[in-house]
Amino acid sequence: MLLLAWTTFAFGGVYLSALIVPACLVVVLALMFLPPAGGRGTPHSSGSRLDAGPAWSLAAMIVILALQLVPLPAALVRILSPHAWTFREQFRLAPQAGWMPLTIDGASTIWALGVVIGVVLVFVASRAIFEIGGTRVAVRGVSGTGLILAAVSLAQDATAHGLMYWRWKPIEEGAPPFGPFVDRNHFATWAVLAIPLCLGYLVAHASAHRQRMLPGASWHRAVLHALDARAIWLTASVVLMLVALVATLSRSGLVGLGAAVLTGWWLRAARPDGSAAGRWIGAAAALALLAAVIRVNPVVVMHRFGAAGTAAIDRFAIWGATMPIVRNFWLAGTGAGTFETAMLVYQPPGSAFRINAAHNHYLQLAAEGGLLLAIPTAAAAIAFLNAAVARLREDQSGMYGIRAGAVCGLIGVAVQSLWETGLTTPANGVLAAMAAAVAVHRAGPHHHG
Repeated sequence: MLLLAWTTFAFGGVYLSALIVPACLVVVLALMFLPPAGGRGTPHSSGSRLDAGPAWSLAAMIVILALQLVPLPAALVRILSPHAWTFREQFRLAPQAGWMPLTIDGASTIWALGVVIGVVLVFVASRAIFEIGGTRVAVRGVSGTGLILAAVSLAQDATAHGLMYWRWKPIEEGAPPFGPFVDRNHFATWAVLAIPLCLGYLVAHASAHRQRMLPGASWHRAVLHALDARAIWLTASVVLMLVALVATLSRSGLVGLGAAVLTGWWLRAARPDGSAAGRWIGAAAALALLAAVIRVNPVVVMHRFGAAGTAAIDRFAIWGATMPIVRNFWLAGTGAGTFETAMLVYQPPGSAFRINAAHNHYLQLAAEGGLLLAIPTAAAAIAFLNAAVARLREDQSGMYGIRAGAVCGLIGVAVQSLWETGLTTPANGVLAAMAAAVAVHRAGPHHHG
């Protein structure tokens, strides 16, 4: 919870100085909860090990990212990535003693490698933690962080005139900031992950209360029974995060949340959890809609979506400028985190704006990693999806709602990633890793949530 809150409120973790404390926390988590190679497990891990498929895929991703930094003979680099040699010649980055790495920008790739290692360690450690309990505690931490984050962000958006924390202006160019996030679309990524997770907890909580109700209880007793502090807290958190998401005017975020909601509807139809949960979700949605109308002029939202055609033209132009990078670096990529550097050469002349992201996570992955990185990443995604589906089918406990909420949030972000690259923000990576761990963890014999 401290790791999530720190990365979130420290500008999303996009600046190096903001990641010193989170890096230390990740090391502590790794030492405490990572299963050893021997497979016996730590005193906290119940002897559990990561499934072989996701483990090998994640390990391969890290190895390939590290290999992008290893100096190789220049002749070999000319074979694996001939355009990397041309790029270095153009910027007078001549190889030393005939050796050079595959990446065109070592500093950016070191940063990306560090973030990826940290996120993977958070996922593995979180999974080990959730297998012995603490899932509900973690989601309560997400809801508390989201409640404060949304309140601060809405206040800042109304009064700070484009400054973060009423003081700092983002260094990077791009969409306006929102709260501590330098890009409102990246705040939307955080919200798309958090809202379904908290709604899933609300479903599980409401269903548990309904099961404990005595048969024949009056309606007002049922309402008082359901209106406990935790349900009110979760509802308030969801409502405020929804209002903040609408206030960002992030089209990709709202579409991603829509995809998450549709996924949740399908999962609930496959396994309904009682009418009480549906009433709570309906009440939360109604409150959020009312508050959003008060906070944001609906005409502004409609105008924002009405301008989607113009935004699509800009996106197509960015994707068109990215395709030459994908073709020229199809095998090894330009190096993780180097998209902006590559655009120093590949951005078309006369562009109205500086292209610093592909605005499509899958296209940016292909440009920066090539087939060598795309293949293990796709394998990891497929292995995760298979594990998540298996856990959902197996889960007959009250944790199903939380697990389903985590899956919905991740699917929502996968849809949003067709239009944005929000997962490049470390805070979003941490939350996504926690949600993935919720989705695929196996409940131990003494698991109490």
